[in-house]
Amino acid sequence: MEYRITQGRLSIGDFSLYYERAGSGFPLVFLHGLGGNHLSWWQQVPYFMRWYECITLDQRSFGMSPDPEGLFNRAHASDLARLLDHLKIEKAALVGQSMGGWTIVGCALERPDRVGAMVLADTPGGIFTPEMRFGVPRSPLVMDTTPPIGSLPTYAPDYFARRPEMAYLYDEVRILGARPPADAGAQISRLRYDLDAVRSRLTMPILCVVGEQDELIPPEMIRTLANVLPKATMATVPDCGHSIYFEQPRVFNQLVRDFLGQSLK
Repeated sequence: MEYRITQGRLSIGDFSLYYERAGSGFPLVFLHGLGGNHLSWWQQVPYFMRWYECITLDQRSFGMSPDPEGLFNRAHASDLARLLDHLKIEKAALVGQSMGGWTIVGCALERPDRVGAMVLADTPGGIFTPEMRFGVPRSPLVMDTTPPIGSLPTYAPDYFARRPEMAYLYDEVRILGARPPADAGAQISRLRYDLDAVRSRLTMPILCVVGEQDELIPPEMIRTLANVLPKATMATVPDCGHSIYFEQPRVFNQLVRDFLGQSLK
């Protein structure tokens, strides 16, 4: 079977959203985190495109989707909904990592009928209870600087020692892909969804995945999240930090494939 990558753009006012498609089958949309872009999923698309139509995109303010209107994450969920409309996708499975979790939750709250299943990877997705607290990373995550290679709190503390070439690649994707506001992290964390709406509308199967060494979104936070959601399961991945999809791609891919296989029957 031949696999091709199709590139496209969607105009939304003065904004142009860049996206790619590969494979065929039930639509599977990947939403990257803060500092990522569509290339973040290079270890997922070649795997999942054998069974699904994989859709990746540069969210507003990232990669090839500069944000002339300065809306940033206030428009991420609606951008995703418009992309589904543009591609004539009636229902899809959504995978959101970190910041991408806020995007898919916001979209699913508005149109739960269009979401067959969701994967919340290393993210509360804007769903908070009073007891949920962010972790305290070993070093701050600042978007307008270039920290030393291997120092980011977005992977396990020993990841650079174990996989220096992969840590370098991760940092390069971040440098090439990030154009968000300097206070992007604060803007994201302030966006919080109504818990009553979450419980009543997010009734589709949801997989909550977290790295055992995640310093930003600790496992106990995700355990509380999974208890809030009506139909959620949780998986904790050892020897992994905030970026399971990148640090442990084989484990991540298998977890997601097994989950989708059960959820999309």
